Amino acid sequence: GAMAFVCHDDRQNLKFFQYAPADAEARGGNKLVCRADVHIGSQTTALQSHWCQSSLLFNSCTMPSTLAALKQQDVLFGRLEDDQRFAVTFGTTDGSVGSIISLSEPVFWRLTALQSVMSNALESNCALSHRAWRLFRRSTSRGGCRSNDRKKGTIDGDLVMKFVDLALYEQEDLASSIGTTVGLLMDNLLEMQCASSII
Repeated sequence: GAMAFVCHDDRQNLKFFQYAPADAEARGGNKLVCRADVHIGSQTTALQSHWCQSSLLFNSCTMPSTLAALKQQDVLFGRLEDDQRFAVTFGTTDGSVGSIISLSEPVFWRLTALQSVMSNALESNCALSHRAWRLFRRSTSRGGCRSNDRKKGTIDGDLVMKFVDLALYEQEDLASSIGTTVGLLMDNLLEMQCASSII
């Protein structure tokens, strides 16, 4: 595994850094490499890490034969905690609580595609763009936001979890538009939900 750090700033952003000495940006390991950033819309007051819970303790939407194969591949099946993954829970000044979890690469790219189509398909509240709201905010005294400074690389859990509330025909349309199935997306969302649980 790789060593990663989460930090927050006074502009309601979270940034994710990784120790990656082989990366050219790291200058031989003398510098942490920024892998992702996100605007959360409220000032963070505390960050607390914990082990992720395994989603395989719960029922799956995937066909039984496929699920059985997945269970055989997963050495953590049936265990209460996934001791290979950390999650970070944070509190904010407005009283909200959020979670940061790591996802496997296939799940991340699938949910990134879902996030992209949902941000276009869903109506936004008060004409607020889902994408623009989560973009990293730079201080105006430093020249404002430049697109090349933003790393993105995060999934907006609030947005993708709205997939669960959609009608079945809408879920099927969105799933087919990104080349996957409703069942697989539901499993990925369940994994994300369980991993962020702290109880």
